[in-house]
Amino acid sequence: MFLVDSHCDSIQKVDAGLWGLVGPYNFSKKHCQLQFVAMMAAHPGDKGDDSYHRIFRYTGQYCTALASESDKVLPVRCYADIGRAFAAGKHGAMLCIESATGLKNSPALLERFYNVGVRVVGLTWLSNDLAKSNRVLDDGEEDTGLSAVGREFVKKGNELGIIWDVSHASDRTFWDLCELSAKPVIASHSNFRALCGHSRNLTDEMVGRIIADGGMIGLNLAVQFVHAEESKQTVEQLFAHLDHCLSLGGEDNVGFGFDIDGIECYPAPLTTEGSIHDQLLDMMQKHYSERIVEKVAGENYLAYLKKWL
Repeated sequence: MFLVDSHCDSIQKVDAGLWGLVGPYNFSKKHCQLQFVAMMAAHPGDKGDDSYHRIFRYTGQYCTALASESDKVLPVRCYADIGRAFAAGKHGAMLCIESATGLKNSPALLERFYNVGVRVVGLTWLSNDLAKSNRVLDDGEEDTGLSAVGREFVKKGNELGIIWDVSHASDRTFWDLCELSAKPVIASHSNFRALCGHSRNLTDEMVGRIIADGGMIGLNLAVQFVHAEESKQTVEQLFAHLDHCLSLGGEDNVGFGFDIDGIECYPAPLTTEGSIHDQLLDMMQKHYSERIVEKVAGENYLAYLKKWL
């Protein structure tokens, strides 16, 4: 079995000097895994070039970590790199940007980061000059979707081959990106609004569009996106989200997007005492067929990446 996780924030642990890309709980210890390494570039309170300097620093740390951990993990820029890593019995790591705020609205900067390995970009975390984020639903801000500058930015990304991530996009930005993206979009770390009404989750209409286009959705472990009630912020309720996606016809379009190290609390009974992926797989194997487990754990994302990376 091969695993894919489409959103992991552990580069922040690397930045803090706690451990390398492969930490004590963010990769499987039983299976080869591809991890999307998310560089978060829009912290609240950022000023001026703060976001840019952060992802510039993260990129350097990512490269340094890959060099020092080459016995465990290899860089991925194209689909063939995944095969090489797995054939060697190693993990893969693919660089991503969470919020293009750090790219300062510059198509030239987008190309520069593409050239060092970035393959997936989410335009927003907070709203910016490119697009509105899904926080507009909470803040009462008008949802104007992609701006004119944002549309030009997406056009450049399409030329490069960027995969667009809609997990932090506002509803209108979501639909704008679906229309403009040259590739099916992914929601790298999102659950479903029908079960948990948080603005970060997807509506059934959004899920239907992602499925129709052949995109992907990564299940998120952030408890506030699993259920509003603390007593129901459990793996069992996460499985309810998976069941909902399956009921909508998403068997080939759902995977892992756990948001590890982007969150502090995980659904019970998951802990950070060992591999989170291995813990969840053990639980899934008691609830789902072997075929569903294999597809959700990695096969679906690998099929998508074979076509679009």
